[in-house]
Amino acid sequence: MAEKRPSSMPGSAAKRPRISYDDSDDQSEVTSYERPRNDPLYGQKSAFPGLDDASDELFYGPAEDGLEYLRMVRSEANALPSLFAAPVPTKEIATPTTDPQVEPSAAGPRRKPLTTGFFADEAYIAPTDKTSDSATAHARDATKQLYPDAQSSYYNLLHHRFLLLRSTLRCSPPASAIAALDDAHPISLPRNHAGARKEWRHLLLTEDPQMVQLACMDLDSVLGVLKILARTISDNVRSGSAARVRRTGAWAWGLLGKCRDVGELATEEVGDIRDLGKRALTISQKMREAESTRAAEMEAELSDSDPGESTQAAGVGQAEGDIESVEPLQPEEPGSEMPDAALNQPAELEAAKARLQAQLQDSADPDVADPGDGHEDEDESEDTAQQSRAMLDMIVTVAGEFYGQRDLLDAREAWL
Repeated sequence: MAEKRPSSMPGSAAKRPRISYDDSDDQSEVTSYERPRNDPLYGQKSAFPGLDDASDELFYGPAEDGLEYLRMVRSEANALPSLFAAPVPTKEIATPTTDPQVEPSAAGPRRKPLTTGFFADEAYIAPTDKTSDSATAHARDATKQLYPDAQSSYYNLLHHRFLLLRSTLRCSPPASAIAALDDAHPISLPRNHAGARKEWRHLLLTEDPQMVQLACMDLDSVLGVLKILARTISDNVRSGSAARVRRTGAWAWGLLGKCRDVGELATEEVGDIRDLGKRALTISQKMREAESTRAAEMEAELSDSDPGESTQAAGVGQAEGDIESVEPLQPEEPGSEMPDAALNQPAELEAAKARLQAQLQDSADPDVADPGDGHEDEDESEDTAQQSRAMLDMIVTVAGEFYGQRDLLDAREAWL
């Protein structure tokens, strides 16, 4: 068997050293005592390794370099206690002074004790100064006096009714009631579907909402229908139909009751409800302006028609005088061929008076056709206006009280 030939090179020969051109190799390696250490109490790594090697003795200077200055500051910090406690104040008995003008100068101005605020309607209300408590109370009383007692009671009842509606719509309806819904009461509104939006616009004008239908609708569909409803409120109010106004109010009441709490809605969703409230408030303000303008025009017409009324009254008096001046018919001879004429004279006279009075009445009021129809039209228009104001006030109240839009409440109409 062949044996391995021993190597001719010596085993202790070192390898050729590698030539390095890095300047960092010329520097000496960092010794272990210069490496930063972690603080045993807080675990913080020191930024200046040289400070860790100092002894426990306090160093008060003078500092010759920056490192010694840091060491001096550290020594001063180590001399302080780690925990500071404020002294317990002792109760001092106030002694009356004879001269109220003499006060200790070292006391200085006293600070008022801090008062805590409170949370209301998901907002922190800062505490008010005691000096302004009377002004705040006066402002609250003035706010309460803005509305009469009947209107305040109405708002309180509306608040409780809306809470009941919200709790009812959150319940799941039975399957049989859901199956009984027809095509005129859909429960969804697809996004970006022009045909569905047109169909919903027609349903809002022709169909009344059902509780089962509202309970089955999701939030996206509710907000989408609210947007469509907001665009149709103005047209429904101007239509003059009390039925359309009541139907619009029922849809707004049900859709707002189906929405979630304001804390569960996104900013865009709350913005949709605010837009509905702002539209209702704008329409209400325009209605008040139109009523004030109409009242001013009626006053101007009445002031202009006063001279005509006096002239008309004079003409009627003259006509009545003509009626009284009519002399009864007398027969020419007692033995005429009409023996019954004297008996019929009073009846003919009364008939002539009646015909003349009817002619005078027709000439005095030529434009009046049927007073009954006019009263019915006025009653219907007044009912429509009242229904419209009630619907708009309800929308603004719900948006302000339940969905955080309280700035809209200040512009509500006060009942007279």
